[in-house]
Amino acid sequence: MDANRWFFPSRSGAETEGFSNAGLAEFKGNPLQALAREICQNSLDASDGSGRPVRVEFQKSFMEMNLFPGMKQMKAIINACDEFWGQDGDANTKNFLKNAKHSFGNNKFFVLRISDYNTTGVQGAFSDKIITPWGSLVKGNAFSVKADEKNAAGSYGIGKAAPFVTSKYQTVFYRTYDIDGNRAALGVSRLMAHNNVTEELMPGEDPIRRSVGYFGEDENRKPSRAMAKLDSINERTEHGTDLFIPGFNYSTDDDRWIKDILIEVVDNFLYSVYSGKLEVKVDNRNLTKATLPTILSFLGQKAKNANMFYDVIRNDAKDVIELTEQFHSLGFLRLRLKYDVNLNKKVLVVRNSGMKIANIPSLPRGVSYTGFLELTGDKLNEFFRTMENPKHNAWEPSRHSDPKLAKKYKEEIEDWVRNTINEKLVEVSGEESIVDIGDCFNYKERDPDTNNDERTKEGIVDSVKNIEVVADEPTPKNKFKVRDLGGDSGHGGKAGIPGTIDDEGNKKGHRRRTGKRSGAKPTGRAGREEADGLDKVYPGKREVYVSARIISKGNGINKLIYTAKENINTGEMEIVTKGENGKSLQLFVVEVIGDNAKAVDGHIVLTDVPAGQKQTVEFRIAGKRNYAMGVRAYGD
Repeated sequence: MDANRWFFPSRSGAETEGFSNAGLAEFKGNPLQALAREICQNSLDASDGSGRPVRVEFQKSFMEMNLFPGMKQMKAIINACDEFWGQDGDANTKNFLKNAKHSFGNNKFFVLRISDYNTTGVQGAFSDKIITPWGSLVKGNAFSVKADEKNAAGSYGIGKAAPFVTSKYQTVFYRTYDIDGNRAALGVSRLMAHNNVTEELMPGEDPIRRSVGYFGEDENRKPSRAMAKLDSINERTEHGTDLFIPGFNYSTDDDRWIKDILIEVVDNFLYSVYSGKLEVKVDNRNLTKATLPTILSFLGQKAKNANMFYDVIRNDAKDVIELTEQFHSLGFLRLRLKYDVNLNKKVLVVRNSGMKIANIPSLPRGVSYTGFLELTGDKLNEFFRTMENPKHNAWEPSRHSDPKLAKKYKEEIEDWVRNTINEKLVEVSGEESIVDIGDCFNYKERDPDTNNDERTKEGIVDSVKNIEVVADEPTPKNKFKVRDLGGDSGHGGKAGIPGTIDDEGNKKGHRRRTGKRSGAKPTGRAGREEADGLDKVYPGKREVYVSARIISKGNGINKLIYTAKENINTGEMEIVTKGENGKSLQLFVVEVIGDNAKAVDGHIVLTDVPAGQKQTVEFRIAGKRNYAMGVRAYGD
């Protein structure tokens, strides 16, 4: 007879515990993603140090309920919960109990097994001490103990809740075979208060049970040395840990659940996989360093960011800049950068396990790049680990024992990354590398002969952006449209009026309105060129295209690189930025350095520009602020 039973401790007159649980609620929004992240993190923390990759398997099976331990009693406990709360439970409680009770009518359910290998297992299952890795994982609340606490990723003890939200019964069975040779198995269920149905009551004992119960040896409430029904699902012969999730709640026949888990792994553990620290198998899909490109292709657009980061972390990646910087006496920062069009403008930040951690805020937006930052060295990793939030996706200095120093170091790293992105861009700009303006702003008009799915290729760069830049819709052509300012357009049905434009491109003799509007703007009426005329000659229009980009060189000096598609005798370029309302604002150019170029009325005036030849001029705008800049061009 099986000596294992469910045991829910007595309330003993203490508070009555309901279904709502903050630790569980934390993961209910994206349960599969949370499951994948927390499991892989814990397994990496438990690496046996052999140098072999930690291997994690997610395997789903469909089986009869009576072949899984404790399910007959679990049915009675769920019914007791329903009777206890009745119509007094909230909507979440009622919905959970309804679904759980309904599942027992099928007599079969899905079970998800999660197993890791090349790990130490979870130690301390039979220790007389309470504070052990096993006690933390299985019976602990709001604390975490790990074998390698200095370098472990987890530290808040809430991640253990993630597997429970994927079970219809909020139940998980743990099994481990640790490096000390101990084997242990225990079921844990996180439900709600209910009346006793599994124990003989002691005299005077409170019959109301607590919300958390355990399935193990009946005599001493300790874990079992083995559970035959778990062994029949999967026999463990190597050191490591298994989780069995009965009533796996995301068990559709399609591969959606597989993709959800794999997406989370490549998003959060891409470098762990690439560096050979982690391998993951989900059903029949194997994710290893060798299969990484295939899995990324299988995930498609959902792995867009992971694909970009993969192109920068690879040792054989082309056009990647790498820098190493000593960070005080704690360790080193390793930064890799790739500049190209249509990249995500993000930096993947990892520490020693290879897990993604904090995001770096306020990165340059006018540059198209992807980056990778690795914190190396135990001291450096330990310092920054202590300021991570519970989700391990942000550095919060207030959590550190020395918040002032933590804030200083955090800002130093972030500033170094931002400044390096811009400094290295100036270097590569000598090779005419293309940068992206696509999500910044755009003054180009549509070319009817171009497919609308094309995206902007030419761009601009901002070294420090002190204004908010609002995105325009992407347009199909990587060129600026040029508008004619000179030529003869005819008379528009009226007598011709003499006018002229001199060889320097200066416009003379703007024709003014007569009468009370004599001081108004030029009429724009056409004339014909005469030697003694004083009126501006307004032409018809033709289109000339110019591809252009701007590189900030620092100290207020900027480089304009452009190529005209046709000859331009005289042209003007305005340097512009965008305000918060999305409208363009002209910046006043005070100085221009370059052949056949000068500053006129805050514009850059260019003369004798041959078609197809790359041209470069430098310019300086008024004021000391730094802007994200673009170009508007006009010419004849």
